[in-house]
Amino acid sequence: MPDTILRHWRRWQPGLLHHGARVNRSLLGRTTVLGAALGVFLVLGLWQGAQPLPPSAWQELGLLAEGPALRRLPPRNADDLAAFFDSNGYTLARLQSGAAVPRLAVARLPRDMDDVADSDRRKALFLRSLLPLVLQANAEIARIRGQVIAALDAKAAGRLGATDAVWLEHVADWYGAAPGDAADLLSRIDQVPPSLALAQAAQESGWGRSRFARDANALFGQRVWSEHQPGLAPKEVDEANFRVRAFPDLMTGVRSYLHNLNSHRAYQRFRELRAQSRAGGRRADAIDLAGSLSQYSEEGADYVAALRRLISRNDLRALDGLRLERLTRS
Repeated sequence: MPDTILRHWRRWQPGLLHHGARVNRSLLGRTTVLGAALGVFLVLGLWQGAQPLPPSAWQELGLLAEGPALRRLPPRNADDLAAFFDSNGYTLARLQSGAAVPRLAVARLPRDMDDVADSDRRKALFLRSLLPLVLQANAEIARIRGQVIAALDAKAAGRLGATDAVWLEHVADWYGAAPGDAADLLSRIDQVPPSLALAQAAQESGWGRSRFARDANALFGQRVWSEHQPGLAPKEVDEANFRVRAFPDLMTGVRSYLHNLNSHRAYQRFRELRAQSRAGGRRADAIDLAGSLSQYSEEGADYVAALRRLISRNDLRALDGLRLERLTRS
């Protein structure tokens, strides 16, 4: 369509410019030309319809609804970041008493995490760094879920518009849902318990001390095989045919991890258990869900056991009921 219009424009351009110069001499002529141009663009817009976003953009669905959701923090060393958290009253003790989680986005973990000798201090810093990111990513998913439910209700009532239908198809495609299967789609667009996300990040990154965490913002051990995707090659695996996926910041990595659990076929059982909990009016339990993640790691059952120990020994389920601070409008 654009090429056809361009060819016609080149053919008609000399005559149109000549005629336009004559018409431009009067106010009525100018008004007529502007009205005609507006009409042409309106007709073209209606004929072309909504242009779908590329699949990668659906990772960011709903982000613009609230405006800036988190205050981005520049990289800091471990001592400075811990001091910043403490000075703003952001401590695990306050969280355990029910305080809201500050809207802070750590761009990357301190590069000197491995130098923090006190393991409890290191764990507290790790958890406080990641918790707002996980809560924000979950909030984004909840918002998308609400939009999808509204669209599915409209579709069932026969009043779903063409643009919304295209949007719904792209969401289903992004999550890998079976075409037309509303239950499958909704089982994929749901939150992950923060305790489980934090446990997997801690297990995969050694509480933020791994080379992948420091150099690639990779906390969840996601792999890539394409040379076109950014990644970091493992040193401990001889002739590895994969790399650990790299991310520009921690927030992007958290979103990718959630999308992985919500879309990959290996985690179908995870989604089924979560959907069963929701149908029963219960909050999905991280210990139960961990049992469905044996395929996440080559360690299989040992990996599941390690996750469950992390969750229990560090009382991570106490963080599942927390919420981000309310957004303030300027």
